[in-house]
Amino acid sequence: MNILILDDHPLFAEAMRQVLLRLGNHVFVQMADSVGRALAFIDSGKSYDLILLDLKLPGLDGFAFMRVLHERLVTAPLIVVSASEDRAKVQQVVAAGAMGYIPKSSDAKSMLNVIHQVMAGKPCFPATQAETIHFPARATAAPASVGISHRQFDILQLMEKGLSNKEMADTLEIAESTVKIHVSKLIAALAVHNRLACVMEAQRLGIL
Repeated sequence: MNILILDDHPLFAEAMRQVLLRLGNHVFVQMADSVGRALAFIDSGKSYDLILLDLKLPGLDGFAFMRVLHERLVTAPLIVVSASEDRAKVQQVVAAGAMGYIPKSSDAKSMLNVIHQVMAGKPCFPATQAETIHFPARATAAPASVGISHRQFDILQLMEKGLSNKEMADTLEIAESTVKIHVSKLIAALAVHNRLACVMEAQRLGIL
């Protein structure tokens, strides 16, 4: 598993790297101290299974980095690691398409829990903020109106509940590979870049 850390504080970045290495011998962690360096890694052809980033960075900030990733169709799940625990900031992070949020005050166990949840396809944000994360619908739309089949709508509802691909497969009694295909089609139909954004857009449209 390839992981990219984007943080300009070397001591914290190294501490985070050591925590990530606990995930197993199959983990390779690369570190970048600026958006420019991180993009250079990506432009060189490197692909990542997970990206962790700070918001406050020299030059372009974390939000700008996330926008660039979306423009370049980078699909790796994003986890923001920030000193801020402000509710409005967490809401911004969700809207930007991040799958998780780790306060820098978190211990190693809490950090790994968020990473495990996100890698399982489940959005994970601070429990104290969870109830404030919402995206009210602006209109009501039928799933078929945006090209979503009945089965894909079933999966969309389970995604909203935070189920992983395996859990959805078990619930619907279908293969996990089939779930992945449907999730990819949902992301394409709603013109978003990841599972969380898919649910958010469906809520905005009034499908959910």
